Amino acid sequence: MTEIFLAVCSGALATIAAMLLMLQRHNRRELAALRRALAASSLWWWQADRDSRIVWAQAGRLRPPWLDREQLIGLDFWRIPGSMETQSPPQAIGEAIAAHLPFLNVPITARLAGAGEVVVWLSAVPLHERGGGFRGYVGTATGHDGAPAAEPAAIQERVAQLEREHLERARQFESASREMESFSYSVSHDLRSPLRVVDGFASIILEDYGSRLDELGREHVKRIAGAANRMNAMIDALLAMSRRTGRELEVERVDLSRAARELADELRASDFSRTVEFRIEPDLKADGDPVLLRLVLQNLLGNAFKFSAHAPVALIEFGYHIVDGNDVFFVRDNGAGFDMRFAERLFGLFQRFHSQNEFPGTGVGLATVQRILRKHGGRVWAESEPGKGACFYFTLPAAPAATTSTGA
Repeated sequence: MTEIFLAVCSGALATIAAMLLMLQRHNRRELAALRRALAASSLWWWQADRDSRIVWAQAGRLRPPWLDREQLIGLDFWRIPGSMETQSPPQAIGEAIAAHLPFLNVPITARLAGAGEVVVWLSAVPLHERGGGFRGYVGTATGHDGAPAAEPAAIQERVAQLEREHLERARQFESASREMESFSYSVSHDLRSPLRVVDGFASIILEDYGSRLDELGREHVKRIAGAANRMNAMIDALLAMSRRTGRELEVERVDLSRAARELADELRASDFSRTVEFRIEPDLKADGDPVLLRLVLQNLLGNAFKFSAHAPVALIEFGYHIVDGNDVFFVRDNGAGFDMRFAERLFGLFQRFHSQNEFPGTGVGLATVQRILRKHGGRVWAESEPGKGACFYFTLPAAPAATTSTGA
């Protein structure tokens, strides 16, 4: 009975995971197509916060020689970097900002030292939090040096068409993300209902009929209740992974060493009975989303802490190597390790190499790590031997396309 229950629930979870992955891949394809189109048709494209300051920018293939992408960061999105005069937002943009509305092809004129007069057309759509609150704009800048009237009408129309397509794709992508989140929560609710029934009846059997069962019968009922609780934990972990890895990147300079030290202190405090030595290399920094990169370290250091529980003195290291000119970070431990023959399964959902009784967990942590690092343009891999510990390596682009600031 327990085996049938586990098989049914595992199959349901696997179906949810597959559907979520399919939706995420579809969204990634849409986003990749959008980025290619934006890069091919714009001077630059950008994201601004609720105060209209640019927090992220990427130059397009039509990038003019006078554009320095770094000068865009922190600038009001309607300002042209290097402008010799103080600019105010055009009336159309000012009205759109006040009402949190989109705008299309609003011309901005500026005079630049060494470049003369330039004209740029701005288009943007508002961004909203999941709760509906306004959080800024995402948009594009198109155009060329000189007056807009000099551009042939056919080209102007093509630019306008591309802008409309890009803005519509952005809306579709945001809508698909909301639908995916709603879908995952809906399915999880449908799964939890029968799990609550199973757990409830198991408790009733133990309380009202436990004395009529022999020891083996009571053990079977306890296993059913335990399986229901584990399935609930797996649903929670799946939802948490979807929510965390689905968020938009907010990239800044992240002090990985400081985050690792804070996590090490938390792990020590979780079990004072253990002897654990952490060796954390100082001043390791990278560009990335601080929340997601902390989650990467939390999972890797947490796994190292968990799987080194049987070592008399656990040794956990966080450092980096330079390989082919690239920074490769690593987390190493002297714990249980694993057989490299099964390494391909390591980052799959609900994949476990050790029994639940020996090392408890949901099997979602490393899948989360891989998705976060892929989202940053990096990767993760591992080396290990049974009984000789494990070392997890990961990379982050030195200058990712989504850099938003250089603050520590």
